[in-house]
Amino acid sequence: MGTDIEEIKSKLNIVDILGEYIKLDKAGSNWRALCPFHNEKSPSFMVSEEKQFWHCFGCQKSGDIFGFVMEMEGLEFREALKTLAEKAGVKLQSYSPQKEEEKNRTLEILELATKFYEIQLWKGEGKEKILTYLRERGLKDETIKEFRLGYAPKGWRNILTFLIGRGYKTEEINKTGLLVQKNNAEGTSNVHNGHLMSSYYDRFRDRIIFPIGDFSGKVLGFTARVTPGSDESQAKYVNTPETENYHKSRVLYGLDKAKAQIKKQDSVLLVEGNMDVIASHQVGIKNTVAVSGTALTEDQINIIKRYTKNIQMFFDMDSAGENATKKSVKLCLASGMMVRIVNLERGKDAADMAKENPKELEKNVAQALPAMEYFFQKTFKKFDKNNLEGKKKITEELLEMVSILENEVEKNYWIKKIGEDLDISEKALTDELKKISLKDKSKLISSTLDNLKTQEPIAKKEMLLGELMGLMLVYPTIWKEASRRISEENFNFKNELFDLMLEKGEKTNFDFASFINEIGDKVEINQKAQNIFSQKKYRLDLNNNVEEINLPDPMDEFENYFREIKKESKKEELDRISNDLKIAEKSGDKEAKIFLCQESGRITKELYELEEKK
Repeated sequence: MGTDIEEIKSKLNIVDILGEYIKLDKAGSNWRALCPFHNEKSPSFMVSEEKQFWHCFGCQKSGDIFGFVMEMEGLEFREALKTLAEKAGVKLQSYSPQKEEEKNRTLEILELATKFYEIQLWKGEGKEKILTYLRERGLKDETIKEFRLGYAPKGWRNILTFLIGRGYKTEEINKTGLLVQKNNAEGTSNVHNGHLMSSYYDRFRDRIIFPIGDFSGKVLGFTARVTPGSDESQAKYVNTPETENYHKSRVLYGLDKAKAQIKKQDSVLLVEGNMDVIASHQVGIKNTVAVSGTALTEDQINIIKRYTKNIQMFFDMDSAGENATKKSVKLCLASGMMVRIVNLERGKDAADMAKENPKELEKNVAQALPAMEYFFQKTFKKFDKNNLEGKKKITEELLEMVSILENEVEKNYWIKKIGEDLDISEKALTDELKKISLKDKSKLISSTLDNLKTQEPIAKKEMLLGELMGLMLVYPTIWKEASRRISEENFNFKNELFDLMLEKGEKTNFDFASFINEIGDKVEINQKAQNIFSQKKYRLDLNNNVEEINLPDPMDEFENYFREIKKESKKEELDRISNDLKIAEKSGDKEAKIFLCQESGRITKELYELEEKK
């Protein structure tokens, strides 16, 4: 695998790859950008073209092209490797550990199921009724094919029997979310080609199928709509449950088809349903994605931010839809997004408008109101500004939104506008805004204190270990020396990365790049190693350019850390002996007391000697 990684890196330039996701500006010999992984107003994300490395001096994340794509796309290492291998035109060497094999099998099953449902729509039971319905909804045949819509026929074991016939086991089909498991109280069973089928049946039956893909179009799950005219007592939509591959809160329907246009237009249109996405794409609004019936999540906002910070929301404006819009807007504003709201007459959605009057849909999207302007107009229509109760309600609702705004000029503009329209002084509104801010801060402080109560404090020994690991990863001679010296001690560290460094140091010739290649599939460990390495290896100079940190005597620094870790370990030993002494005194065990006192004296002497060595 190491040679694959090296070949990919040799064929791809980090600036080109990162430039597909974020706007990079030249800064001396390096490149600079606003970090895509945390909110910031001035750029602290630096890219070194020479070293093919990136590092954010704000959130301290760092890595190479693999780490960046993993972080941006939410991929595992192997997926990022495949994605970049395709870009580089590199054929990967064969690799099939069990987890990768299982994931591949899951994706194969989902792809095959998608084809099965497509065939049922075009050539099977759905050919007349379902195709007619989709065409009546305004969809063209090429659009239906582009979005790979399908039909799950009536019956309890259609997809199960089909997939078993293709050589897949019931247990692995069940992992995809395509099946429902049912307890068989009667004990009867149905065996097909050696597979027990009685406790499983198809999740999707007599439903229109909408495949849901990842950013590259690989099918991860499905949304299934009840067939029009069938049992209306059923849930209108049934979704794939949470699986190892499918996480509803991290998926945006249509992203694989919309991402290029989102980036090109620097804007995304966010709608509620799958049909809204499909219909919008068909009439040329191709930067459209959907939340698929769920409330907008922070994970989804972070995905959108990879491509744009400008978002237009087009949700159903009944009372539930309006509340969802408000919550979504708050989340987006708090994440530094620029939000606009598409405002249509009640009862209209994007799919209806695309069918009835696509030009009007385009016009409404183009005329979307900034979120604050939209809520300003809505709130003034909802309450009577001419009585005290109405004024209080308007002030309360609007100041809650104003408090989320980051830009002070924007805040002041809205305070002035609210004051003018309600005939209230700006000072009174500012005082109310401070109360809201204080209330929010007290909530934040309270939750932070609660978190601190439940969190373990970071021990000094762990902090020292982090510094020592940084030195080891940057300096091969120190890594080699530390591995030898630490094996002679009993430090009792519980740190997976450190254990791997000791285990694989010699095998990788104590070389950081070789070590990273060696542990490539351990995503969290890989990222942690890259962060520790970059914090010890790079810093910003006075001109905000990335420079290497040159320690005058790295070995001397190692000796200091090593000595301090030994001292902390000795102190931990003394604490343990002190506790054991109390137990021995309570139980009257004289021999144990004598032994423990001798051990305490020995360790105290060693601690004194370590202090003298400073």
